[in-house]
Amino acid sequence: MHASRVRLAVVAVVSLLAAGGATYGCAGRTAVYRSDPRVVSTDTAYTSGGARIAVERVALPGGGRRPAVLVLYPSDGVAGSGVQYVRRYAQVLAAQGYVAYVVHYFDRTGDTRTDDAREDAEFRVWTAALDDAVTFVQHDPAVNPARVGVFGFSLGAWMGLALGAEDRRVGAVVGIGSGLFDSLRPVVRRLPPTLLLHGRDDDVVPLARALAVDSTLRRLGVVHQLVVYPGQKHGLDGRADLDAQARTVRFFNRELRPRRLFALGGGAAPGGAAPAGEP
Repeated sequence: MHASRVRLAVVAVVSLLAAGGATYGCAGRTAVYRSDPRVVSTDTAYTSGGARIAVERVALPGGGRRPAVLVLYPSDGVAGSGVQYVRRYAQVLAAQGYVAYVVHYFDRTGDTRTDDAREDAEFRVWTAALDDAVTFVQHDPAVNPARVGVFGFSLGAWMGLALGAEDRRVGAVVGIGSGLFDSLRPVVRRLPPTLLLHGRDDDVVPLARALAVDSTLRRLGVVHQLVVYPGQKHGLDGRADLDAQARTVRFFNRELRPRRLFALGGGAAPGGAAPAGEP
């Protein structure tokens, strides 16, 4: 997405702790991911603009009012590898007590995968579908309707920001490979607290895009953090991905204010770029 647009460089020092166990990722960048067997994924759906929007609901069993997070896939839709990447984050969030929803927002327009031109033309329609998704999750008996966040990767991160700019019910956004649509950036008047996670060597969404979002968030006075991962490209892998998972949970814990402390508790610093080795 937007691979042809200008890039800038940022130097950040990374110090990530290795972890043992089952591994995934590229050669030389092994790290741990363990799914929680208690997490249950179920298929559901809602209607938006006359279209049926499929949803994967991912959560621990049980009652209570928990925070919800919409989880948004990239340009290759549910048929590509990107959805597997975001499903892993849905699993991580669910294991930490969130109700995660992988929203098939392309269903609104019938797309299966997209390109830059299609995304620029349709993002407002998809934003409307996600606005309806917020209403949908707010009616889940297991969800606290005042605590809704968005996580996205690549196009999903761009859509999370677009939704956050539009819908005041969104309490926090976390994005990997984020940017703002060109037609949206000049008119943005608000955004929720935001965590931007970006590979310094991203050759699909250039780092300049995340820096532009950082500038917009600063202008708006929004609590936010930009974390840059040296040596990482589009989509984080290995220990960088584990670090991003932990930061994602900590940020949502802080901004969505759950009733109990989570195992990966803590908080993100307000404003500015940070080395990926700092919390």
